[in-house]
Amino acid sequence: MDEKRRPGKRYGSKPFKKGPRRFGSNSGRVRQPVIDTTAPEDLAEYILKVLAKDPDALQFEREQLNPGRSRVNVTCDPLVTGRLIGKDGRTITALRSLIRAAASRYGKRVDIEVS
Repeated sequence: MDEKRRPGKRYGSKPFKKGPRRFGSNSGRVRQPVIDTTAPEDLAEYILKVLAKDPDALQFEREQLNPGRSRVNVTCDPLVTGRLIGKDGRTITALRSLIRAAASRYGKRVDIEVS
C-alpha cells in the first residue's frame, strides 16, 4: 500500500495494457501446414494396447476424414472397454487431450472412438 492507502500497482508505474486487437482475425494464430505422418495415430494405438493389458483384444480401424483430420476407432469386448474409458471417462479424456496435443504438432486433428 502506498501513502494514500491505495493498493500498489503491480506492473511498475503504468497499469497493464493489452496490445492492439484486430477484429476478424484468428487472435494471432498461425495455421500450420499439415504434415503427412501417422505418428499421433501410432501413439494412440500404443497407449491403448498398454492400457488394455491384452493387445489381442483390440481391433483398430483408421479413417482419413480429410487431409488434416483422422479418426481411430477401437473395438473391444466390454470388460476392456471399461478399463479404457476409466472412472467417469477420465482415462479416455486424458488420452484424447494427449493425442490432440501430439497431433497439433503436425497440424492435424485425431479423434478417438471406443466401442
